[in-house]
Amino acid sequence: MDGKNTIKVFTEKSKSRTGLHQRRRLYFVINRECEEMNFKVVRKLGTKPLYVKGEAEEHQIAISNDSYVIQLDFRMNPRGRVVGDIMVYDSNGRCLGRAVYRKLKVRLVEGESTELINLIRCVFRKLKLPVKKYAVIKLW
Repeated sequence: MDGKNTIKVFTEKSKSRTGLHQRRRLYFVINRECEEMNFKVVRKLGTKPLYVKGEAEEHQIAISNDSYVIQLDFRMNPRGRVVGDIMVYDSNGRCLGRAVYRKLKVRLVEGESTELINLIRCVFRKLKLPVKKYAVIKLW
């Protein structure tokens, strides 16, 4: 690693008592060419999950200078519909953009450039999540 930048990210897998509501949070560390980068978890802290059943953790990770962190936060409602928020961070922990996942569509609602949608598209391909359309709504 050429840099020792640390970023705070979250993981969570929880569901409600009835099992109708669920939440999943995860993160990816990738570079501009969509390759997964090596990172080191410096510190893990247990946090309270959104729902009763499950667990959540806060990770402090050390990443290299040429990598991006994609933080994904998905929630499922009782009808089985999945909605999510996607945050893109650079190696210094600065937020580069925010996207939403609704009705099988990914929309970049805040962002510095349209290149961020390519990073998000790459992560969705890795997760094999269905997406009908990618769109850029608003740039800074």
